[in-house]
Amino acid sequence: MGEIADGIEALVAVRRGRLDAVDAEIRAWSEAGAGLDRVAQSLGGATASPGSHDSAVLGRLSDAVAATLEDLRAARSRFARTTINIGVSGKARVGKSTLLQSISGLTDEQIPTGPDVPVTAVRSRIVQGPHRRAWLRTHSVESFLADVVAPYHRDLGLAGKPRTLEEFRAWAYPKPDPDAPGEHSHNALLVRLLSMQASLDSYADLLSGQELERDLEGLRPFLAYPTVDEAAAGTTHRPHLAVREAVIESPFPHSDACRLTIVDLPGLGEVAAGADERHVRDLRHHVDAVLLVVRPSTTAAYYGADDDRALRLLDHARGYIRTPGHYVSFVLNHGGESASAIEALRTHLRTEVNARTDGAFYTVLETDAVNPDAVNRTLLVPLLQSLSRTLPQMDDEVFAGVMDRATGVAREIHQVLPALLADHGDEAELEHRRQELLVRRARELRATVDTGLRTVVEELWVASHRDGADERYTDAVEAVFTEAREWAEDGFGLGAEGWRTEARLGVLAERNTSPFVVGEMHRVRVEMTRRFRSLDGFFHQELNRLWDRVADVFRGACAPLLGSAGTSEEALLGLEARLREALCPVLANAVDDLLRTRLDYRTHLHPRVRAQLDGFNFEETDPDTGRPRVTVLVTADEAGVEMLEQQLRERTHKAAFETMVALQREAVLPALVLYAAVKQFEDEFILSGEARKEFARLARSHRDLLWPEEFRQLDAAAVRARHLRELARTVEEAIARHTASATSARAPEADVRRPAPSGQPPSGPDSGRAGGPA
Repeated sequence: MGEIADGIEALVAVRRGRLDAVDAEIRAWSEAGAGLDRVAQSLGGATASPGSHDSAVLGRLSDAVAATLEDLRAARSRFARTTINIGVSGKARVGKSTLLQSISGLTDEQIPTGPDVPVTAVRSRIVQGPHRRAWLRTHSVESFLADVVAPYHRDLGLAGKPRTLEEFRAWAYPKPDPDAPGEHSHNALLVRLLSMQASLDSYADLLSGQELERDLEGLRPFLAYPTVDEAAAGTTHRPHLAVREAVIESPFPHSDACRLTIVDLPGLGEVAAGADERHVRDLRHHVDAVLLVVRPSTTAAYYGADDDRALRLLDHARGYIRTPGHYVSFVLNHGGESASAIEALRTHLRTEVNARTDGAFYTVLETDAVNPDAVNRTLLVPLLQSLSRTLPQMDDEVFAGVMDRATGVAREIHQVLPALLADHGDEAELEHRRQELLVRRARELRATVDTGLRTVVEELWVASHRDGADERYTDAVEAVFTEAREWAEDGFGLGAEGWRTEARLGVLAERNTSPFVVGEMHRVRVEMTRRFRSLDGFFHQELNRLWDRVADVFRGACAPLLGSAGTSEEALLGLEARLREALCPVLANAVDDLLRTRLDYRTHLHPRVRAQLDGFNFEETDPDTGRPRVTVLVTADEAGVEMLEQQLRERTHKAAFETMVALQREAVLPALVLYAAVKQFEDEFILSGEARKEFARLARSHRDLLWPEEFRQLDAAAVRARHLRELARTVEEAIARHTASATSARAPEADVRRPAPSGQPPSGPDSGRAGGPA
């Protein structure tokens, strides 16, 4: 056996040398998978939806990466092992547990056996070592609900799943239907689930997710199903449900079994949700080779459908190992059966499994599982001799297969991902589209404002060049004239009797009319001016109407720039502020100039009608002599007062009338002022040399105010494209690391790792405590 031990030591060293390459691959593909997930999330927030082409492509890539990672992790588990792990499997009642007892020297308390029904409930790893002890790796509440309970809900088609133990305890499950024989498997699953629920109190406290060290005595309830008698009695004691895995260390009775771990896999064909999936995963991560135990019986001395199903499952589990017979060996357990039954099964295996030639595809080892010496001589030694030759080849095939698969997935991502991302825009292209859209929107804005202003200008031009009078203007002037007449008729603002009283005091008491007349004529002239200045209210309305019309042009073209101000003047002031923010001084000054437009009586009309009021004086120049003469001459008595009132009233009426007539002749002036103001504004705002450039600047500075949705979508697309490119780069970089490691990977030189010193717990993820790395 020294040759076997040396071969195993060399194998372990080579495996250890491959770990760095596999770990580098796991890191690279984990990053690639995370990058693809972020790509999917980014696209999912944009255009991808469940069932879309993008989702399908990304889903396929993500599945491929996940499968690659699963392969790599399974390979890592294989290469991290410091023992040779042999899985022992087979359907129930073929002597599997008895065979394990013979190899390990353990008893029913650690490897339970029993007649008629499946016994093994928990996967156990039986490790050759100097001590007798066990570690129980327990489920957490979360892993129990997710890995044990949820598969039953899935396979039974039950809606929802419990999220807490209390929800599981209170869940209302349907009852098995004895009248539905076609639903046998459904009823069997339901019975199991109901028994798990009924026995919850027996294992709830164990659901800690921890690793418990125990003596080898008293292990059976943690590893096995209840016995037939316990089940018949309706036991609710099922602590095995809390155990995810058991690791049992014990000295093996045969020294030939160096660096050996036997993995006790629950029987194939059992009714348990998700059993086959767990079986394959257990095999890929924890087993180097498998013994498939078969045994003849009085009712079935042949290789049957259940055995074939088990072999297909093992064939799936071997993965990249090319030769099935290297991975799986049959063990024909004589088990005290008759020679004829053994021969019948032997013949059936030769015919059905090996195409009528012994060993053509699979080695069939024969032994009596109950006899430890026979098991060592006829099974263990031949198996280890064979594995010392075939395991290096299997390791090479696993390593090459995993790397080849990773390379294929990398090639697919290199081909598919750029094309997928190209459908969602290139950042440079999107930037061009943004700039082109900005230029177009700036031109459209200028054209819209131009069209609106041109309409206002044309209407004011018509108003300033029409033949007829502006009725609103003439009505306003006539209203002032009427008010001036009424003021004069009402004693010049003092009331008729009040004015006469003042006149008597100023004329009769002084014995002179001149001072009073001079003062009154000055007062009347000033009052006439003040009265006609009330036209400023009309002119102010006209200016406001102008600003309303101009503001409406901008409200139609770029309302957000005007803010939420109440009046049009305030809105235009807001526009001016936005223009200055955008560094558009020419446009801003044009608005400022428009708002500084003045239309008032004193500035525009008073100079035109001043002559009508200048004649309202006590003295005037005689046109014939050129000498001064008095315009109003009355006696300083009561009759003179009456005559003075009449003359002043007549002169006031005349001055008011002449002023009205003069103002009406100027009826077109307000329209000319407004036309000139808007025309100048149009010239500055639309036609000036800087206007086109400043419109572009305005559009660029305030695009998010003016066209928020259009540019938000483009910006989001650009950000998404940049983000996707960055994410894709992380995926590509991760894949590049795979390519580099795959290119440089090679089988390393042997670096022998010695077994753990006596007294130390077994080391390595699959040869020691269950809490080690997977």
